[in-house]
Amino acid sequence: GLSSMLVSLSIQQFVIVERLDLDLESGFTVMTGETGAGKSILIDAIDLILGGRSESSVVRQGADKADLAAIFDMDRQPNIREWCQAAGIDADDEQLLIRRTIDRGGKSKAWINGQAATLGQLKELGEHLIDIHGQHAHQALLRPNAQRVLLDAHAGLTEDTQALARLWKEQLKLEDTLAQASAKSEQIAMMREQLQWKIDEIQSLKIQPGEWELLSEEQKRLSHAAELLQTSQATLAALDDDEAALVPQIDKLVSRLRHAAEKDSGLQEALETLQSGAIQLEESANSLRRYLDRTDLDPSRLAEVDARVEAIFSVSRKLKIRPEDLPAALNDAMQALAEAEKTANLNAIRHAIAAIQADFKERATKISSKRRLACQAISKAVNAWLKELAMGEMVFEAVAEPRPSPAAHGMEDIVFTLRNHVDGPAYPMSKVASGGELARISLAISVVTTSASQIPTLIFDEVDSGIGGNVAHTVGQLLRKLGDQRQVLCVTHLPQVAARGHQHLQVVKTRSSEGPPVSQLIALKDDARVDEIARMLGDEGAEQTSRDHARSLLLLR
Repeated sequence: GLSSMLVSLSIQQFVIVERLDLDLESGFTVMTGETGAGKSILIDAIDLILGGRSESSVVRQGADKADLAAIFDMDRQPNIREWCQAAGIDADDEQLLIRRTIDRGGKSKAWINGQAATLGQLKELGEHLIDIHGQHAHQALLRPNAQRVLLDAHAGLTEDTQALARLWKEQLKLEDTLAQASAKSEQIAMMREQLQWKIDEIQSLKIQPGEWELLSEEQKRLSHAAELLQTSQATLAALDDDEAALVPQIDKLVSRLRHAAEKDSGLQEALETLQSGAIQLEESANSLRRYLDRTDLDPSRLAEVDARVEAIFSVSRKLKIRPEDLPAALNDAMQALAEAEKTANLNAIRHAIAAIQADFKERATKISSKRRLACQAISKAVNAWLKELAMGEMVFEAVAEPRPSPAAHGMEDIVFTLRNHVDGPAYPMSKVASGGELARISLAISVVTTSASQIPTLIFDEVDSGIGGNVAHTVGQLLRKLGDQRQVLCVTHLPQVAARGHQHLQVVKTRSSEGPPVSQLIALKDDARVDEIARMLGDEGAEQTSRDHARSLLLLR
């Protein structure tokens, strides 16, 4: 059998299940039970394990949380292992364990191999593991685009079609840009002029990063130094360097006073005081000389700095941008200009659109021919099954209808049509077939398209509604045949289908005196299985006949 199948399920406190541990086999498993026993509970549980939407109402009455877990066999399923590795999930074992809990408040948690996982991850992984065909599978087939999506998946075109849609989106975006650009080309020309002016002004300054801050510092220091220098130079000049400087004048006074003091010692004190004053003035002048020698002020540098600051300031005033913000403003303006150039270059956009259109056309043409081939193959295979399903008069045809103009998914739509007989007119499937017929056609389509998919486990939920008699035998055969390649789980009320299962599970609902009712699943063997199929045949009062009939059905396998 195929690998990566569902090996076991464990369900706790879920709807009306208290606790259920179920081991599943490969092949075709049927699930049967009285109406209302909760046959679809299992499918609902699997749906939630694979990331379906949850509500707090799934928690069993009186319990805190529902706990669901499934184990899959990963043997020989490299794509699942790769998926786990890419998601950073440990996948060394042969088995994959997915678990999900839902609490009373509707909060949900999930784990893959014991590592916390998102619902998105469960969904993604689920798409590789299980395909659920619900009771309304045939309605799903009638949704817009569903037939094309199914055909593309069957033909292995899903990725190609997604790539095509990406091109389509890109083209729409460019066409939008083109429209806006054409409308704005005049405005843009003006804007470009403005921006260019701003850029030229700022670029002419060739400002270095951080230059303004350094300049301001240096200017402060230099203008400070200049002031000290001026004061020191003026003082020195007044003391000693001018013609009218103090030191030589006082020297003159000292020598005059000395002559006078020789004549009268009463002047001696004044002379001495004046002499010590002269010495102190001399010292002060020397000290100023030393200071001026030490000072490294380069007046030409100050002039340079002043000029540079003024140049930056004048641009800054003109553009109404603070000097320190000029480099950033230059950057912004250049980016804005590049954007404007891009938008302004209408021809470049037109070229890009043309290139995308050519690429789109080439890809879409390839997809078209593959779709046509897939349509023929599917039609042929489905019609073979329709004969078996007692609908031999009907002719199914998957048609690739060319579109008047291309769409994101390509140059055609896929329509599944039916004719009531070979020469009759073809109508869309939904117009010709009744609900029961649709269910059968949907089953045939599922079987045909499934053989192409890589999904190992298929679940059919009551897809056999509205069928009886010999057709029921064929549906049973069909599912059994699928079960030879895949693991197939089917909820059914048809004894002819139930008898074909490799494994038969019965859903039983028991009412306890205290608390809510409980559903259980029992694997049926031998006599128990005969009993259940006899119950499904439902010949009341003729139990023996039903049991014989049940035995003969079981022999058909």
